[in-house]
Amino acid sequence: MRAGISGSLRRLSYSRAEKVAFTRFFRNERVRVDEMLEASSARTAEVVAGRHVALIEDTSEINYQSKAGRKRDLGRVGNGTDLGLFIHPALAVDAKDGSVLGIAGAKVWRRKKKKKQNYQSLPIEKKESYRWIETARSTDEVLVSAAVVTEIKDREGDIYEVFARPCPPNVRKLVRATHNRALADDGRLFDRVATKPEAGRFALDIPARPGRSARRTTLAVRFAKAELRQPRLGADKRDPKSVALNIVEVCEIDPPARKEAVHWRLLTTHDIETLEDAMEVVRLYRLRWTIEQLFRTLKSNAFDIEASFLQDGDALERLVVAALIAATQALQLVYARGDAGRNYQATRVFTADEVAFLAVLVKTLQGKTQKQKNSHPQNTLAWAAWSIARLGGWNGYATERPPGPITFAHGIKRFHAMAEGFALAQHKSKNVCSR
Repeated sequence: MRAGISGSLRRLSYSRAEKVAFTRFFRNERVRVDEMLEASSARTAEVVAGRHVALIEDTSEINYQSKAGRKRDLGRVGNGTDLGLFIHPALAVDAKDGSVLGIAGAKVWRRKKKKKQNYQSLPIEKKESYRWIETARSTDEVLVSAAVVTEIKDREGDIYEVFARPCPPNVRKLVRATHNRALADDGRLFDRVATKPEAGRFALDIPARPGRSARRTTLAVRFAKAELRQPRLGADKRDPKSVALNIVEVCEIDPPARKEAVHWRLLTTHDIETLEDAMEVVRLYRLRWTIEQLFRTLKSNAFDIEASFLQDGDALERLVVAALIAATQALQLVYARGDAGRNYQATRVFTADEVAFLAVLVKTLQGKTQKQKNSHPQNTLAWAAWSIARLGGWNGYATERPPGPITFAHGIKRFHAMAEGFALAQHKSKNVCSR
């Protein structure tokens, strides 16, 4: 999957026999999702020691409605009618340089039941939203050697129990608020921070997205301390009646007409005493975009996992997790394209034989001028990423737009095709010599 940048077994197979073998593998009940995730998270655990790790969580649906007649034993996705499943990864990212460290944990499931009428009053363990607590806690052993872990969650993760439940001493929480929660002193959360004077302003470049052009804007910053009161509905006696934390608000000044203004309210257990503290929380929250890139790579941008012709729900769960791991490895190259990638060896993503072939190949990818040379130390991940990006169509000039996931997807496919040819040629040469 990593070599072919695809979740389609038809595209990955060289023959019908190989396609049948792949299919049997993912249908085999001895191939377990938890073991795949344990193997992947063990690789992540190797590189987190002493780092400040941003643990980014989010949920994505994998929609198979277009192939509904060929699918069995799936659930319903977000709209309540389409067939599919959900995946909720916890992606470990270096909080300092933004490099992707790997998958630290994940949950995959099929929604087969409708919400009960008394859903809101149920304990959190019986709700689907428990994934925001369960997945993070499953990573504790993986990230135990990290200096600090900041769990970053979007608005779906704005759950009282996320802050109320105990966690390891090196863990901090950062959640974008969606609820104007009641405070222990009878006030309201959003009102509390809105009454605070501006602590400062800063400029922000908002990237382009479908339906939105890029723009540079100015944001005002406020912050305050708050003590959330436990919600009465669904209250658990095991949880404290209130939790103290900080809230940072950033609000766009003079947004363009007919454009949604940037307005984030960020709840955190990080200490916030100064504008610099608040700005650091905003910077950490912006790392959340990395997991959006992961989902784009997993689906439409590269692996196209929703195009799979596998039929069974169990097999599709295994396939999606395998593709998630492969997509994360591909994304590691995207975020290793600069100085951050110098801190890792290329063997983090490539085999020793592949690195040896890269050393041969890089000479053909460099231009005559210094600006067209691979300036990164040999055998580092940044050195490898530069080479793969060149194969994907990037011109090699640092002044040009940095290569993205699609460029790297093209480069990886081309590299592995060339590496396979190189290996076959070497094998043939050895056979000739032996004769």
